Amino acid sequence: MTQHLFFSLAIILFISNSNAQTNNLTPEQQRLTFIVGSWTIDGSEKTYIETCDWIQGNHLQCLSVDNENEKTRKSVSYFTYSPSEKIYIYYGLYSGGGSRTLRGSWIEDRFSFEGQQQTTDKLTRYRVTMKPNQGMIDFFEERSINNGEWKEIAKFQYKPAN
Repeated sequence: MTQHLFFSLAIILFISNSNAQTNNLTPEQQRLTFIVGSWTIDGSEKTYIETCDWIQGNHLQCLSVDNENEKTRKSVSYFTYSPSEKIYIYYGLYSGGGSRTLRGSWIEDRFSFEGQQQTTDKLTRYRVTMKPNQGMIDFFEERSINNGEWKEIAKFQYKPAN
């Protein structure tokens, strides 16, 4: 999988006592709880896993491991809520050395995140939606380069890892 599978949600747990982390969640943080767990994607069950759990400070951490093509890639991402800004923040660190920050909100029945990255030669904008769906997570990502047309770059469903 590419770095776009950040949400990014295949992870190995760092914190053994996750129950203590969920006692004091705000209503906004509780919206993130559907992401907690171990996830994979159809067709990648043997090569991709992402595990998400609460860490200190009521932040959600996701660790992913992708063993596609006999090459292991590990990434980490964080979801948090900023009460002062009243916004959700996603921060991803990818195995290829890249990173990105997306800001979002809960709209009706899903999270919607947006962000952008400026390099010397182009502006890349991202839109990501994540929707809980009967114990799974629908994931959809679009990209626009230099304010051009939005194009789908990822669409899949996370399912619980066995």
